[in-house]
Amino acid sequence: MTSTPDTLPPAAGGDLPTRTYGPPAAVVIGALIIGLVFAVVLEFLVIISFVGQRLWRHPELMHDALFTLPLVLWVLVAVVSSVMTLRVVTLWLQLDEDGFQLRSLFRPTRRARWDEVGSVIAVRDIARGSGPSEMLDPPETAYDGVYVLDHQGRRLLAVSSRFFGERAQRMALQRAREAGIRIEHIDAITPAELRREAPQALTFVDRHPTLLLFALLAFYIGHNVLTFAVWGL
Repeated sequence: MTSTPDTLPPAAGGDLPTRTYGPPAAVVIGALIIGLVFAVVLEFLVIISFVGQRLWRHPELMHDALFTLPLVLWVLVAVVSSVMTLRVVTLWLQLDEDGFQLRSLFRPTRRARWDEVGSVIAVRDIARGSGPSEMLDPPETAYDGVYVLDHQGRRLLAVSSRFFGERAQRMALQRAREAGIRIEHIDAITPAELRREAPQALTFVDRHPTLLLFALLAFYIGHNVLTFAVWGL
C-alpha cells in the first residue's frame, strides 16, 4: 500500500466540473444489456419451455407449488433484473458546498452535509484481480474509488469513476477539501488492506465479486435443471 499527498490534478482546460453527475452512456448501455442477459438469455430454457408448451393452460399451474416454482423464479428474476437496471440508469449524484445527495429509483435517497463527514479516502487502484468491474477501466488519472466516511468510519458515499466519472471525483475531493475534511490519498491497495484501514468503506459485493458471480451461476444452473425436471422441453 502506498500513499500520496493530498493533491489533485487540475481539470482539463481549467474548467470546473458541474454539480450533478450521472452514469455515462457506456454504463447505461451496459446495464441494459446485462439486465437483458439475466432476464432473457440465461432464462432461455425456461422461456421456451413455458411458451412452447403453452403451460399457462396447464391445470397444475398456480395450483401445484412445485410445478409453479420455475415460473415464480422466472418472474422474480425479471423483476430483480428490471429493478437493478433502473437503479443504475436513473442514478444521479449532486455535490455542492453544503453536502451531497445520491438518488435513483428503488433506492433510498442518501444525503449528508459536509460537517457530517469525518474523512475521505481516495484510492487510485484497488487490486481486485480480473473481474467484471475491471472490464471497464477508468482513466489513468481517475481514482478507482473515492470513499466518503462519517465520523464513526461508516460509509456515506462511494464515488466511482466507472459510475460517475473523473469530474465527479474531482468535485467531491474539492468540496471536501474546502470543508476542511481530512483526505487520504492511496496509490494502490488490496481489498483486504482497505478493509483493515477502513472496515466499512467496501460493501460485501465490493469485497467478494467472484463469490457473487459463482452464486449467480449456481442459481441459474439450478433454475434451468429444475425447469427441465418439472416442465421438460
